[in-house]
Amino acid sequence: MSTADRLTVIATGAAIAMAVVGGSCSTNARIGDLSARIGDLSARIDEVRTELGARIDEVRTELGARIDATNARIDRLETRLDGIDGRLRRVEVAFGEVNQRLLTLERVLLPPPAN
Repeated sequence: MSTADRLTVIATGAAIAMAVVGGSCSTNARIGDLSARIGDLSARIDEVRTELGARIDEVRTELGARIDATNARIDRLETRLDGIDGRLRRVEVAFGEVNQRLLTLERVLLPPPAN
């Protein structure tokens, strides 16, 4: 409950107390007017609460869709990175094979080092 709502309740309580003590018709009329205004305020608060709830639901739905789209993009990036990792591993293996062949050729074709 907001401060304004609390003040309204306190003012209403004070007005009711004054009406009970004073018992005048003008006080009763003012209490009736105040009651009507509080009723109007309560109705407006309910309207705003409903509108706000609907807007929050819209934002939540939109945000959920954006998060799902972002997650899908991240999944695609992970898949692509896994593919790049696999290709890079195959290149590493191929370089290792080439290096092994070069070492073999060096041993066969080059004279041994002189000591």
